[in-house]
Amino acid sequence: MGMLQNECPIIKLEVRETIFSSFSECVLQETKISFIIGHYLLKPYLYTNFYIMSETKQYAVLEYIVDVLQKSIIGSKVKQITPDESAIIDGNASIFIKQRFEGNGNIAEILIRDAKEVLYSEELLEKVYKIHEGAAKHAGLKDAMSGANIIINGLNIEAELIYHAIIDHFYTLSDSYEFLKFTEKNIQQMKFSMNFGDDLTFEVSVSNEADSVSIEPLIGKSVAAKVQAAIQADVEKIRNEINNEFKK
Repeated sequence: MGMLQNECPIIKLEVRETIFSSFSECVLQETKISFIIGHYLLKPYLYTNFYIMSETKQYAVLEYIVDVLQKSIIGSKVKQITPDESAIIDGNASIFIKQRFEGNGNIAEILIRDAKEVLYSEELLEKVYKIHEGAAKHAGLKDAMSGANIIINGLNIEAELIYHAIIDHFYTLSDSYEFLKFTEKNIQQMKFSMNFGDDLTFEVSVSNEADSVSIEPLIGKSVAAKVQAAIQADVEKIRNEINNEFKK
């Protein structure tokens, strides 16, 4: 600071210490300031500034998808991570959404990690499946989203819906069926293991093609022919239902 007219000949301002403390989306900044007048150091003064951090500027498609889903999950909050990634936080569950581009700059994929299957429990998978329809009123968004592949937990959104529909059909046919775990996920293909009764475990292989859904049970040869036939018959019913629902 320069010379002040009619006052002390030397006035200096020194910033001795700055402390930053984060609180969610805000920052508390404390600055210790010392005034030096002539050769005398006066008592330090603590200046506190509390302000809102600037938000990360995100891509419009990602911002739109996050906004739609966050508003659909009551009590959830959004954490912006980077321009191409956000998280929707619902209690102790988090849904991570990332936008990935092709080399030419077009949107290649919307990647969603939903470890606790919040979207399924909140019945939002159908909304994700049709999310591009709601973007029609936003200039440029619908076209930008139309070619994007939405992937949830390693499966294309349609394949994810098909998986849940298959499991529902198994449970409707018999309470002897029990889903165990996924053994393979690859965008449009999947395998998962199931129990039938107390002792029999088998796998189901699913492939979501453009015009049809292939569903095949993989049953050990040692399983009794009568039991194999019963499972095969149930799978045939499920295959027909799934194709009628998704491919007609």
